[in-house]
Amino acid sequence: MLAPDLASGQRIGSTFPGGAYFNLSCGFSHQNNDDPIRFPEQPGRSHNHTYVGNRTVHAFTTPATLRQRGESTCELEDDRSTYWVPTLYEGARPVVPYAAVVYYVRLTPQRVSAFPPELKMVAGNPSARRAQKTAIASWGCGGVGTSKRFSVVPGCSRDDALELRVQFPDCWSGKSSDSANHKSHMAYAVAGRCPSSHPVAVPTLVVVLLYPPVPRSALLSSGRFAAHADFMNGWDVGAFQKLVAGLNY
Repeated sequence: MLAPDLASGQRIGSTFPGGAYFNLSCGFSHQNNDDPIRFPEQPGRSHNHTYVGNRTVHAFTTPATLRQRGESTCELEDDRSTYWVPTLYEGARPVVPYAAVVYYVRLTPQRVSAFPPELKMVAGNPSARRAQKTAIASWGCGGVGTSKRFSVVPGCSRDDALELRVQFPDCWSGKSSDSANHKSHMAYAVAGRCPSSHPVAVPTLVVVLLYPPVPRSALLSSGRFAAHADFMNGWDVGAFQKLVAGLNY
């Protein structure tokens, strides 16, 4: 894990990740057809997902159970959160990612607060049938931080890793830690500022997965344009608050 980049704390820039941050490397955990956010307690209801982080995730998982049990594939034991994306397929073969990196970034001049302990959120559109904004969900070739972005899987050279990057909203309503569509309790900042409806600035979570290069015909289980990611908070509350506080200096 990298310590917060204190030197960049007052610079909000275009170079990835764009501000003060801490990050964790996470390994592949498992794949299944569960989704404890969109289809809780309904095993097998979802398209297939690829998980990093907590190893115990299934349809009955909650933030409380994440903290109670389960080792993590992430490098810091205080983070028992789960991060998942639709599984990438090359034909009928599910592709296992090399690794993942999760970033927590301060992209606003506002002070950021820690996530509420029970937070669940989804970024990107799981039902998209046309290109999404690449600022939210995108692909690239060449590893973490590559600047050329694509809305669908690109044909990377065999020497370049394929990168999926999903950026979560960074403003919270201050009320519920979830919502009916799993998005309305969160919002994206506008010009670096949170809207009055979602006044609590939180770190921008960016989930990056790295895969071996695949043909352009490779598809996500959710569909060609439907890249997205899900997060369920399993952080130790005190440890996470301390790390987030470091982003404000």
